[in-house]
Amino acid sequence: MRPRSSVAQAPVDNGKKSRRPPKKRARGSNVDANQQNVEVVKSGAKRAKWQPRPGKLAALMNLPLDVLFEVFGHLNPLDILRLARTTKEFRRVLMHRSSMSVWKNARDNVPNMPDCPSFWTEPHYANLAFDPHCHECGAPGVRNVDWRIGRRICAKCSKTCMVDAYHGESVISGLVPSKYGKRGRLLFYRKDVEEVQMNLHVLTGSDGLEAYREERRAFVKEMETQAKALEAWAASQAKDRSDQLEDARRDRKTAIIERLTEIGWGDEIEHIPYTDDLGHHKLVKQPTRLTDRIWNNIKNDMIKYMEEMRARRLDRERKALLIARRRIAIDVLRSYKIDHLPFTDVMPEPVDFCSFPEIIEIVESPTETEVTEASFADVASRMDDLVHSWRTRIHYQLRARVKDNLLLSGKRRACAERVMQDPLYEEYVESLGVIIDVKGKKKEVSLPVPDDAEIDQMIPLATTVFRCKTCTPSIGNPGYLSDSEYDDFLDILGGRRSRSIPLFYPKVMGHCCLTRSRTLPWDYFATDDPNFRIDIPMSTRTKWNTHLLQVDEEASKAARTVVEACGEDPLITTATKMDELDARLACLDCMRWSKHEVNQGEVPVFTWRSAVQHRMREHRPDRHPAKWKKLEGELLEESNRNAREMHKFIHIFDFQPFPDITQPASIVWLCAHCMDLPQERECYEFGKMKNHLSTIHDIEQPVEDQDYYRDYEAPQGRRSDFKPSDSTVTLQMERPPHVPLPGHGFFGFDEDDEDDEEDYGDYDDEDDFFFGDSFFPLF
Repeated sequence: MRPRSSVAQAPVDNGKKSRRPPKKRARGSNVDANQQNVEVVKSGAKRAKWQPRPGKLAALMNLPLDVLFEVFGHLNPLDILRLARTTKEFRRVLMHRSSMSVWKNARDNVPNMPDCPSFWTEPHYANLAFDPHCHECGAPGVRNVDWRIGRRICAKCSKTCMVDAYHGESVISGLVPSKYGKRGRLLFYRKDVEEVQMNLHVLTGSDGLEAYREERRAFVKEMETQAKALEAWAASQAKDRSDQLEDARRDRKTAIIERLTEIGWGDEIEHIPYTDDLGHHKLVKQPTRLTDRIWNNIKNDMIKYMEEMRARRLDRERKALLIARRRIAIDVLRSYKIDHLPFTDVMPEPVDFCSFPEIIEIVESPTETEVTEASFADVASRMDDLVHSWRTRIHYQLRARVKDNLLLSGKRRACAERVMQDPLYEEYVESLGVIIDVKGKKKEVSLPVPDDAEIDQMIPLATTVFRCKTCTPSIGNPGYLSDSEYDDFLDILGGRRSRSIPLFYPKVMGHCCLTRSRTLPWDYFATDDPNFRIDIPMSTRTKWNTHLLQVDEEASKAARTVVEACGEDPLITTATKMDELDARLACLDCMRWSKHEVNQGEVPVFTWRSAVQHRMREHRPDRHPAKWKKLEGELLEESNRNAREMHKFIHIFDFQPFPDITQPASIVWLCAHCMDLPQERECYEFGKMKNHLSTIHDIEQPVEDQDYYRDYEAPQGRRSDFKPSDSTVTLQMERPPHVPLPGHGFFGFDEDDEDDEEDYGDYDDEDDFFFGDSFFPLF
């Protein structure tokens, strides 16, 4: 007998899941304890399903269609598109062909929008024109429409969806819409290409193939025509939208200015420069109408911004005041320098003069204090002492620079030479009291450096040669290479050129690069004070410094041979004394032997300064010793006579606007009226200087040391005025054995051979005067 089932008994699991959940018990109500009859929910009854509360527009679908269409006709296409995506009922109605008038009326609400192309539907047209999402991945924010292919594609998808090269390109290039990509390449939509390829494959061999091709060509042509019109409309829409946003920003800026003026910031707003204009503030340039609520939210931030603008205005006014005061101080300096022409010592530049403590005290006095030229009367009376103190300070800087160069060159030389052990060298170094480190592979030796007194005696010597990094930049590799290496790649252009332009004390103190800073063209306003600017490309005035100077060891060796050739002691002879001697030296290494006389030749003649540069330019100082001959007596007179004749010949072919100029052209003249002003120029030749004074300053009869003056750095010059030789002279010397005799070539050719002169390295008589002489460089 089967047992009777209980209500509480669990159902038997027979392997099948029950579709209906177990029934819930009915809860009893204890509202009234005396209530005895409790309603029990029947097992077969269902609870009512919860439904959302109907909205205000819930009855919209109950309206007649003609009323709905009338309402929808006042919307934009994007609104209709979004409305069709809300419910199934709206989608069923708006996507039906009977709703075509709704889409057209909505499109007419957009100004100047072209009609829908025949190959698109109205919903597709509206989606493409107004819905900013990618048609591949659905990413939002895709603003650009590729009208030529009829799609919106984001930058990420365009890398895979667009192709510019595919199999069968020549077959279907005119059957698929395309657009221009980078470098003018045509890009095709991959799915369009695959679809056309598939249709061509299906229609291959049938009668409809040619008709399909014609249909696709007509479609591509019509699409290109429609794309041009749509691109023009899209551009106009973007411009109109930009104008609307700009108008909104302008209205907001005007409203904010009115609010700020009401609370007392009107005068401050008028002094705001364009760079800090209110329209650039992030709270002002928003295209949103200003309301009372918005103003209350941004009021504190705008007041804070105006306080910052007031602080900036006061700072600008203070800077302008300091600039005006420095201009007065510079006028005091210019008057002092003009009164002391010609210069016998280096003079401070405006930047150095304005950094004097006495000048700073006057210039940076309180704003309320009036500063005039009379304020600098005490400074003007003490100018000699102030300038002398400044010269002492820069001499200390030069001494420190020389000491640093000696330390660096000593370490470099010791590291390069101490590769192998040398007992004699070690004994010498130990005698100096220097400890040698023998642990490393290369023994570094720190040789003793002269003290300040010895350096002061060494700086004025003619054998102490400086070089400027800016005028003669180092092209070689840094490290242990010498700073005076040669630019060998210039050999093919007509001779070896050294990177070193020799500079000597005391003229080196006035070298222009020590008070100039090379700046880039777009960094012209590297200084905010126009008094310190100079209207020379890539140049700005700076304080006097020595970081561009170096001691040129190779040039010092060459100068030593020149001093010895003049019969002077290199240990005590100064550059000033060498200038006073004004000796003429003939370079025997550049002897051009005569083709007529056996023991006769022509040699170039140099001053002692040009001889040092010639040695560095034409000869390697470390290869063989220099051979100089000091000219005296008749040889010196012949050299001077040849120099005068050479100058007269050059003067014939050199155009001079002022015929009275007979002195050699030297770039050493500066304008006294432009001194220490932004319009100051580099050194002029004398003819160009007179032209400058006549054109710019209207001075027809200039006076030296009043209207123009010689640069203190001359004869070194601010620009390289190097001449390969000053003149030539004929010497009687014994012909070396390796030089062929007149009438004999290097390879046994006779004098009548046409290549004989080339073997000698000489020219005929006419060419010898113009090009054979070393005064005329090839470039």
